[in-house]
Amino acid sequence: MTDWIALQSRAADLYDEVLPAVTDWDAATPCSDWTTREVLAHVVDEQLWVPGLLAGGTVDEVAEDLEDRLRRLRDADGPDLVGDWQSVRAPVSAAWRGTPDDDEVHLSYGRAPVKHYLAQQVFDLAVHAWDLAASQGMDLRWGDQLERAVLDFVRADLADNPAPQLFDPPVPGFDGPDVSARDTALALTGRDPSDWPRL
Repeated sequence: MTDWIALQSRAADLYDEVLPAVTDWDAATPCSDWTTREVLAHVVDEQLWVPGLLAGGTVDEVAEDLEDRLRRLRDADGPDLVGDWQSVRAPVSAAWRGTPDDDEVHLSYGRAPVKHYLAQQVFDLAVHAWDLAASQGMDLRWGDQLERAVLDFVRADLADNPAPQLFDPPVPGFDGPDVSARDTALALTGRDPSDWPRL
């Protein structure tokens, strides 16, 4: 059985490796519409919602509470965003640990099991940590357990809902037995692991 709480901690730990190495906040990333700064702004944005939603707030209620912080994110520079990430990481982890995974949470598309939301957030953290690393010329490894869990989530979550508004089409050629689970997962989200990092 997948220990998503442990994997959330592992995915958050990736940022300890990546963020100190970021020197170019305007660099292009594998997330084709976003610079490095914009990827981190998205990550922080997503994390800010977690405690309020896990506490039972609706999307509208949490949005109202976060209005000022989310507005500041839009104009924050890279170093400020690093500070924002560091300030939100511990409360988010505590919120996950304190919420039963059979609870439900209000999301933008309706109510969902907490366990699904947690898996979704682990996926988001891992993929965007790789985006940040790749933008700086680093080849970030996730570790076997995180790789397998993220790949299983991508296959299950995107199988019937490719979410074209969120991802480019899958990149072919990354589903063979010699391909790492990380690279298969990334390719399914429209990222080409053979094209990154660009050294």
